[in-house]
Amino acid sequence: MSQFKIGDTVARKSYNYDVLFKITAIRGDMVDLIGMTVRIIADAPIYDLKYINKEEATRMLNINDKKFDERLSRTYSGIKSRFNLRGHTLNNSYINDQIPIYTREEIYKKPGVVLHIDGDMDYARKCKDVYKKMGITAHVYNISEQEQPRHVYNLLTKIRPNILVLTGHDAFIRKRSDMYNIDNYKNSRYFVESVLEARRYEHSLDNLVIFAGACQSYYEAIISAGANFASAPKRVLIDMLDPIIVAQTVALTPVDRFAPLASIINNTREGLKGIGGVQTRGQYREGIPGL
Repeated sequence: MSQFKIGDTVARKSYNYDVLFKITAIRGDMVDLIGMTVRIIADAPIYDLKYINKEEATRMLNINDKKFDERLSRTYSGIKSRFNLRGHTLNNSYINDQIPIYTREEIYKKPGVVLHIDGDMDYARKCKDVYKKMGITAHVYNISEQEQPRHVYNLLTKIRPNILVLTGHDAFIRKRSDMYNIDNYKNSRYFVESVLEARRYEHSLDNLVIFAGACQSYYEAIISAGANFASAPKRVLIDMLDPIIVAQTVALTPVDRFAPLASIINNTREGLKGIGGVQTRGQYREGIPGL
């Protein structure tokens, strides 16, 4: 009988305990795993697992949270510096002989609105808290990857967001070797189908900005389906909150500017190996007078 139980926190010996996992199922001598800080699903033999007690897990999770907070802060500071978001200075295009220069209290500011669909309930809850902390309006739903294609169109019609995030967990089945066969991925097919449904709702990459994917996802297929951003070009792991780095930057980039691709990518866990994308306009708008 296994010494482990569903819900236990573990790490894999063969990967030098690099990722914390939660056990989701036990099948004889094998267990199914889900990443606690990265968007990966996996399985492993019981002999390859090490139990991680609550104190050690909390310590490791706190380290991960600190690293993410640093990247999130760095991302926002870069946006603030690049676009003067809190300088409260209107762009010259707003000012002419007929329009007075308004005070900062009279400027209306509207970041992009996010619809975030996440296959992981705990991740969805954490993402919702982070969006709130950033002051970005986000409608967050926990829907399994397999069910996302069935729900995304109706949710888009209901929410009418500027930005769509489709994520959860994924994995490339390495023993099958062919990285250009979508059948060799756990959930990439569903991300592709969801992007196609979203583009049926809105075909313009400027009117609806889409991020889709998770760990090791089939990047080329997701981008070809119509996503602005996707994971993972080099089939690596991505952080639980990497999709928020993308959504935050697009939501706070002025609509007359392109979101800074290099800044987005450099502030994610694995950089260009983990996240890629195409030129995309921001979704932040200012207006005068304020509301």
